[in-house]
Amino acid sequence: MDFLDVKTDFAFKKVFGSDASKDILISFLNAVDLFDGKQKIVSFGLCSEKPGCRVAACI
Repeated sequence: MDFLDVKTDFAFKKVFGSDASKDILISFLNAVDLFDGKQKIVSFGLCSEKPGCRVAACI
């Protein structure tokens, strides 16, 4: 069985880029420990690839 390589943009978006997978993405981002354990991501908003689109996260 072949698996997707989530290090590619296409596969990452397929795995993490939907409202149904928001909890999984939040867990993944918190596991990466972007804030040295000082803060955790609790929610965020997904946006499309429109020019000027920004990602908003609640920490």
